[in-house]
This record gives sequence, C-alpha cells and structure tokens, in this order.
Amino acid sequence: MIVVDSSVWIDYFNGMITPQTNQLDILLSTNIIIVGDLIITGVLQGFRHDSDYSTAKNLLESLEFRDMVGKEIALVSAEYYRTLRQ
Repeated sequence: MIVVDSSVWIDYFNGMITPQTNQLDILLSTNIIIVGDLIITGVLQGFRHDSDYSTAKNLLESLEFRDMVGKEIALVSAEYYRTLRQ
C-alpha cells in the first residue's frame, strides 16, 4: 500500500503531467493507494468549483482510508475552509 502526498494529488487534479502524476495514474489502476484524512482535507479545501470538488471527493473516498485525525473532522474541515474562502 502507498500513501500519496497531497502535493501530488493537487498536481493530479490540476491536470499537471509529472513523473509523480504519471505514477499515480498507474497506482490508481492497481488499487494499492491508501489515503489519510489530513490528505483529504489538504486536497479538497483547494477546490473552488463544486463539481470539481465532488469529483475529487468521490475518487478520494473510493480509496482505502486511514485515520490521522478522523475522516469526519477532515471532511468538515475542508468544507469549512471552502466556505470561509468564499
């Protein structure tokens, strides 16, 4: 199992092509990625458009999850950040 850093996820969702995002594409097809709540928070709080946010959230929630601070706290934190930024 592999944990992917939030900076790679951000590049991935922004459509950047790097060795890391290319590797992430490969890893997504093999289903060996795990995601932590802090990574979910860091990635999701950066989305400005609800549709992009939903797409990313669905993908991240489909991966195997590990607690760092708790999934619910991480998701609520990302939503609060987005709301306050608006």
